[in-house]
Amino acid sequence: MSAPVRTVTGTNFAVIADCHIHPGGGPEFPPIVLAALADSHLIVTLGDMGETAGLDQLEAIAPVVGVRGQDDVADPRTEPHVLLLKAGDQKIGCVFNAVDAGLASSSDPFTPEPDMAAVARRLFGADIDILLHASTHKPASDAFGQGGQALNPGSAVLPAAGAAPTFARLVLEDGRFKSEIVFVG
Repeated sequence: MSAPVRTVTGTNFAVIADCHIHPGGGPEFPPIVLAALADSHLIVTLGDMGETAGLDQLEAIAPVVGVRGQDDVADPRTEPHVLLLKAGDQKIGCVFNAVDAGLASSSDPFTPEPDMAAVARRLFGADIDILLHASTHKPASDAFGQGGQALNPGSAVLPAAGAAPTFARLVLEDGRFKSEIVFVG
């Protein structure tokens, strides 16, 4: 069975993960993070976002879609564990943990499984151009296959020791996505 498919529009997508938002006793989004997301047409969450209050804050900026991680409450915006986004001709596979999904033998550093293309076709029902993954709290951009990109946005709220607060941005230009890691603060 393959992942749900969402056709998305817009040209400026923010990708965020591993924030663990728990208002009233845990981390909250710093205002600088919310301001940095302000020009997004879509916000893709990759899990471990925490309570729905965090998703609600993001949705006040732009529509939110994503996948569920380990520290997420039930919410229809992040219901699936795998998700395929289609934007024009581009196909973006979304998972919380690439190792658990069978796509990689390591997420830090990203090391694709030898049969990653076959696993991606099984999970997503298509070949993918970009794999969005999380769970390390560290940003990374790695190549896979013939021109594919694995992108981990890190965490804009709780980065791993030695990592800066970050999220990722995908900008659609001339039918292809250009990606960047955005350092917050």
